[in-house]
Amino acid sequence: MIAHGGNRPAEGMLRSWTMSRDAATGCETVSKLSRELTMAARGGFSDAIGPGTDLPRVLEHFERAGHQDPSAAWRAFTGTWNWAAPLSSALPVADGRAVQVAVPVPGGFSLSGRWRRPTGGRPAWLTLPVAADRQRGEAGSAKQCPDLFIVSAKTLPPALPLTDETSVSTPAFELADVYVPAGLTTHATGRVLSAKNTVFFRTAVTAMALGAGRRLTDTLAGLAPDIEYAAGSVAVPPAASAAELAAILHDERAALAAALHGVPDTTEAGRQLTEAPSAAQLTQAGNLVRHVITAAYERALPLSDRLDGNPLVRLVEDAAPLLQCMRFAVEHMQPHSDIFTGKAQNSDHRRLSG
Repeated sequence: MIAHGGNRPAEGMLRSWTMSRDAATGCETVSKLSRELTMAARGGFSDAIGPGTDLPRVLEHFERAGHQDPSAAWRAFTGTWNWAAPLSSALPVADGRAVQVAVPVPGGFSLSGRWRRPTGGRPAWLTLPVAADRQRGEAGSAKQCPDLFIVSAKTLPPALPLTDETSVSTPAFELADVYVPAGLTTHATGRVLSAKNTVFFRTAVTAMALGAGRRLTDTLAGLAPDIEYAAGSVAVPPAASAAELAAILHDERAALAAALHGVPDTTEAGRQLTEAPSAAQLTQAGNLVRHVITAAYERALPLSDRLDGNPLVRLVEDAAPLLQCMRFAVEHMQPHSDIFTGKAQNSDHRRLSG
């Protein structure tokens, strides 16, 4: 069985998987999906499920989307909602010396350019905008690539001595090929999620991650059904492993749905969620799904030689942005958090790469 404890092993493995795939594929057009995700690929999720929807229904809806296609669900979500809107935003410096550029790299984006720090406060996290025409991905892919990138203020270089048009010195900084995980990106054109919508946001991304975990267990269950396993063999039949992991996810989804029952997506509910057992349940669900995905991958490893590589690799890579965003949402975007007030926090985006 899998313990519900710490997640350090999963973080390390997911970090290596995240860095193993060309992130330019994250800007591709989605493949054939259900009507919901096909519509989402063209412009995002519908308005039927969103802020204000009963949270158990949010959980069910986005868990199903994450199960059907984790990568498409992530792109649809970030194309629909600008979840980073409540965070402090830096302004691009238009001096022609260091143009803002985002280049797709394995697992995320490489960010370069100059931005001005926001005035007032010391925000722990900043949103860095990059114009869509400055995305250096594959031809024709700019519209589907994110244009908002979230970075930890702790990782920024010292301020540059810049002066604006009014001869007023303003703090600015210059980045050169700074890595941003795919899960810390979104689209400026998406509908704004305000600070009071963080309960919806945290529930939705956790649900998509749970769905991605269920997709991995389904795939694991169907691996190598014709292979015979001798009694007492070290190898465990994939179907047996998948059944155990699927049962764990099922129980966790049910517990989370029960904890969210009757909690509306409002500012007051945010305070309630922060103080209630449902907050711990969201955190536990996030930890558990990372363990399940790690375990599913590991239990498919003995079949790699017979199946020409681990068939779960692509699914794990597709799920990585969801896991990154889920961790950020649960750890840093709790309702009434200092992240919305500009107060400094002890944070680092390098811890969120898995």
